[in-house]
Amino acid sequence: MHLESLVEDLALILVASAVLTIIFRKLKQPVVLGYIVAGFLISPNFVYLPTVVDQADIGTWADIGIIFLMFGLGLDFSFKKLGQVGGSAFTVAATVMAMMVLVGAGVGTLLGWSKMDCIFLGGMISMSSTMIILKAYEEYDLLREGFAHMILGALVIEDIGGIFMLVILSTISAGKNVSDAAMAQQILIMIIYLVAWILIGIFLVPTIQKKISHLLNDELTLIFSAALCLVMVVIANLIGFSSALGAFLAGSILAGTVQSDRIRFLVKPVKDLFGAIFFVSVGMLIVPKMLLDYIVPIIIITVVVIVGQMTFSVIGILLSGQSLHTAIRGGFSMVQIGEFSFIVATLGMNMGVISTHLYPIIVCVSVITAFLTPVFIKNSEKAYKFINKRLPDKLRKALRKNTSENQTRDSVDNDWNEYIKRVCIRTGACTSILFLFYWAGTRHLMPRLTEMVDSQMTGNILSAAIIIAFMLPVINVMFDSNKTLYYKIWVKHRSNHLPLITMMALRVLMGACFLALVLRKIFHIPFVILVLIAAIPIFFIVRSAWLNGVTIAMEKSFVANFSERTLDKAKKDRSRDKNYRWLDESLYVAEFEITDPDFNQTIFDFTKRKDFVVTIIRIIRETEYINMPSADEYISSGDVLQMLGTKHEVDACTMLLERNDAIRYTESDDKVLKDFIYGQRFEGLPEESELVCVPIKLDATSRFVRKSIKNCGLRQAFGATIIGIERGALPIVSPGIDTVLAKDDILWLIGGSEMVNRLIRSGLMDK
Repeated sequence: MHLESLVEDLALILVASAVLTIIFRKLKQPVVLGYIVAGFLISPNFVYLPTVVDQADIGTWADIGIIFLMFGLGLDFSFKKLGQVGGSAFTVAATVMAMMVLVGAGVGTLLGWSKMDCIFLGGMISMSSTMIILKAYEEYDLLREGFAHMILGALVIEDIGGIFMLVILSTISAGKNVSDAAMAQQILIMIIYLVAWILIGIFLVPTIQKKISHLLNDELTLIFSAALCLVMVVIANLIGFSSALGAFLAGSILAGTVQSDRIRFLVKPVKDLFGAIFFVSVGMLIVPKMLLDYIVPIIIITVVVIVGQMTFSVIGILLSGQSLHTAIRGGFSMVQIGEFSFIVATLGMNMGVISTHLYPIIVCVSVITAFLTPVFIKNSEKAYKFINKRLPDKLRKALRKNTSENQTRDSVDNDWNEYIKRVCIRTGACTSILFLFYWAGTRHLMPRLTEMVDSQMTGNILSAAIIIAFMLPVINVMFDSNKTLYYKIWVKHRSNHLPLITMMALRVLMGACFLALVLRKIFHIPFVILVLIAAIPIFFIVRSAWLNGVTIAMEKSFVANFSERTLDKAKKDRSRDKNYRWLDESLYVAEFEITDPDFNQTIFDFTKRKDFVVTIIRIIRETEYINMPSADEYISSGDVLQMLGTKHEVDACTMLLERNDAIRYTESDDKVLKDFIYGQRFEGLPEESELVCVPIKLDATSRFVRKSIKNCGLRQAFGATIIGIERGALPIVSPGIDTVLAKDDILWLIGGSEMVNRLIRSGLMDK
């Protein structure tokens, strides 16, 4: 790298970039396009202007540009922001990326390209441009629109998905084919790397920053941040990952510190400078003759990008519960590919696994679609009116019935955030375990069994049966056994139904894919057909009471082991506090009154909906108190129903019953169970009418051990309902009916005074 030529090249790059970006800003076009055009004009492919002397040196600077671009993206990333984008953004991003990867690979295959070209093409066209869309929204003053918030949230998810795509593509490229062992090894290393990242982010970096914060001025803060970025890049390269991933993780670490805003401000000029060099280097790769030779693929891919991104965005937005108006306005924004596509293409070029023509083709497609983006955004309202007028009446009514203009705001509430967090953690953990089962089973178990039985088919069938047997409980764990939050979001608004069903369907599809991978070792059937076949048993698995009981026990055992020290400390604290009741503050009692004079239903008919998740513990009928009523007890006008459940369960039930004109919420505030139980004495209730809450402990000889709550017979024999279980200091509040009882469990029961007498007579409870 010669200093004189380097300075000349940098001077030429910066002058050309400055002039072109000013022109493009004047034309109200994204500055990224200005950089790309500037790169073409000063490249050897355009002979009418001065040309860079050493393009290889510029490539080095461009690699540094990628590092700082990804570092800046990491600084903008946080799990909090991930939760704030809501369920709609997740659904849109997942739909678009999954379908565009498949479409891109299919288009490459039809064009006769190599396997790696097809895979990388799918990755390149699967993500829209955050920068271009953001600039267009600013230009047309759309940032305050609801659909704009959702689209920008989806773009955040796409960027994060792009990071993991880089990991997968780099793993595939390393061997130029997909190897189970290599993939498993890389995923295992990635998990270790991410764990180290979290530990550093939580403990090391904030600690160091606090220690030296009084010494850090702006200069030292910038140096400290850049040093961490480059160190993480070096570590990523040593492990075998891309520089981009290391830079992103470095930014993410700093994003969680109190100095993140200051660092972001200081790093921005550096990121902008090197980012400009990167985009200029992209423009240098445009070869007019090559573009003419590949004009047909360019046109085809451009049309596929525009139509595909637009169509799948609209579908994804509708599946997320948004209205058709929001879907079309949002879908017409995502008609381009952007800066992340160049990073994916650069990875393929650097690893030598894609053809030389693919990079300039994708750059040309990006330029064309970027220029067309403002046109589509500007005319999205007209397109909506045109499409809405021509929709069949039945379809228009169905869309209005199942979608909502307020879905973007609704999906960003705390319940959605909590649900998405729970789904992501469960899905991620279960997917990792399923992959390890698949890898270990097919790479180690299957060959050994085949040798033992001396038959390939028999060995494969036995191995597949064992692998699937291990997989089924894990797949079931992926579907949360505690569906209270699911039902709460379900009853909030009808427009929540589609995104909830979509997220459920995606998990079914994921589980079916793993089963299909195993079955493919036996049956030579197309993978898609195997996935459809495997989805059928998964549907029944989720509904299996026995398997639900097994997986609930697995979950509780895992939580108990994982939180052993915390739970042990809590147990000691409780032993010192004789009045402590762990469920007193966890369960609530709400009251509703039947107001319809013609109402006359059994409790079974009244509560048979799946989203009715509370327990009716008492009916107050004038001066009569019916404790723990049976399912065939009739309720009618004037009856007051007292219902017990967790906060989420009571909220879900309240929203459900408020839609029923036959019942109203009483003036009585919700009470925690402790206040309700003790408050009965001050309300003048006769002792025989009081509800009581008592614990019993199960020993090894108890007839209830190893039986589910549904089949243990406590309700029938003692009139008792299990409202909680204490298992080795682990509190299980409002357990599901498929929960299997175990030795040494402490059961918390609620019932009338007669329940206590029966428990004493049976020896289950001391006097």
